[in-house]
Amino acid sequence: MNRQQRDGEPGARPATVPYASSGHTSIEQLMAEQGTGPITDVSVLHGDFWPEEESVEEFVATIREWRGHKRTDPAA
Repeated sequence: MNRQQRDGEPGARPATVPYASSGHTSIEQLMAEQGTGPITDVSVLHGDFWPEEESVEEFVATIREWRGHKRTDPAA
C-alpha cells in the first residue's frame, strides 16, 4: 500500500486502485507504468518473421519439426 492510501481518511477509498481484486497490478496501472495504451491500428501487430517465398505447407512442416513431431506420426 502506498503512502497516499495509508494517510487518507479511514474508510475512504483511494482515487486510483493500484491493484486488481486478485492482488496483482491492475491493467490501468501497468499501462501507466509502461507508457502504453490500447492498440488502435492492428497493422502494428503484423510480424515479418517468415520469408514470403516459402509456402504455408513449408511453414507448417517447419513448426512441426521445431516441436519434434514426425510427419509419419498420425497423432502429430
